[in-house]
Amino acid sequence: MASGQIHIAILNPGVEITPLRLRGWLQKEAAAINKRASPGDGAILRLFLTKTLRYGLPGKKLDAILQALTEKYPVILRIETQLVEAPLTEDEMAEQTRIANVHVDKFRQRAEEYARRKQAEALEDARPAPIQWHNLKSALD
Repeated sequence: MASGQIHIAILNPGVEITPLRLRGWLQKEAAAINKRASPGDGAILRLFLTKTLRYGLPGKKLDAILQALTEKYPVILRIETQLVEAPLTEDEMAEQTRIANVHVDKFRQRAEEYARRKQAEALEDARPAPIQWHNLKSALD
């Protein structure tokens, strides 16, 4: 059975991040997430891109940047992008954190239910060990 935790990281590039600086900023953030992770952990990145950032890069270029992150850092399971008008405010970040925590809790519950179901199935399918007869010679012989 796999061990570890699933984390959701919210990435909110500020106005100082331009399309030309996005790749470096994402690599730095992904490296930090990868470094904090324990063996067996996984991370889902939620990247909030402003229209300026999203449309400042060709789609194939953005896809290549995101693909490279998932290949370089095995802890990153997937990257979800969301288009926003402006970088998230502190209150919006807090709301996104709350939503992410709800998603992680639901995922954990589903994983626990799945593990219990698989364990119950394994117990049902378990056959009793066959009886084996052995002839033992007496130490007196």
